[in-house]
Amino acid sequence: MSEQNSKTGLIAVVVVVILALIGAGAYMTLKGKKADEIAPVTLTEAPATPEAAPEEPIVQGEVPPQPETPANEVVVETKKLDVPATPEVAPAVANPAIDKLMEARSIGSATAPIKLVEYSSLTCGHCAHFHKEILPALKTKFVDTGKVQITFREFPLNGPALDASQILRCMPEDKFVSFMDLLFAEQENWAYKTEYKDSLRQYAKLAGLSDQAFDACLANTALKERLVSDMKAAEGKYKIASTPSFVVNDGQKVIVGGQPVEFFEKTFEELASPAAPATPAEPAPAAAP
Repeated sequence: MSEQNSKTGLIAVVVVVILALIGAGAYMTLKGKKADEIAPVTLTEAPATPEAAPEEPIVQGEVPPQPETPANEVVVETKKLDVPATPEVAPAVANPAIDKLMEARSIGSATAPIKLVEYSSLTCGHCAHFHKEILPALKTKFVDTGKVQITFREFPLNGPALDASQILRCMPEDKFVSFMDLLFAEQENWAYKTEYKDSLRQYAKLAGLSDQAFDACLANTALKERLVSDMKAAEGKYKIASTPSFVVNDGQKVIVGGQPVEFFEKTFEELASPAAPATPAEPAPAAAP
């Protein structure tokens, strides 16, 4: 019996020791875990980045304010063209050299009963269309038959058109029409480019104008002012507001736009009719009391 008690006591001691060891291990594990939880952490500060400018809020559906269209802009169907600021033109001063350059450039007989004056801008797409598609038929049907004389006048809508008009006026008279046709035919290749003067220079060389003559022509302020002055005069006298526009018989009729040949023909027939008034009727003076 005492031997059994001795074995039982030994087992109890072993169990106690094992339990003690397990408890000690658990305590050490828990202590290490808490130490990890409270261990100080060293933070590395991110490099400062420049603060971006705040973007302006965009309201859904709201159209941002648009700049006002300057008063010196002319809108045509095909292009929006900036009309250059033009200098104040002094009263006309006799200048034989400029008068010579600005003489009428026409096709057709001077005795033709219908006088048609075209006002065009060399950078105007509708003007180019008229010269390429409509003018040849008008020339065949009315100019070559002695019925109509066409005179060409400049109405430059922007800086490139004004420069090109100067070069056109510096051409010899016998090359005026052919050079004008060239500029209209090649319009897309020069009129809307930043370096348009380079193209103008090349075209002028082909027509026989030297570099020196080209530069002198563009530097001719009197010619530039005369072109602007004549444009303003046509605007005031005939109410020209777009290009191309056509004044028939000094204002008896004004045709706006590059109309088809049939429209011109109808207009010419109406003016040739005996019933057509030569000029707008003036109101009769009031009778004296």
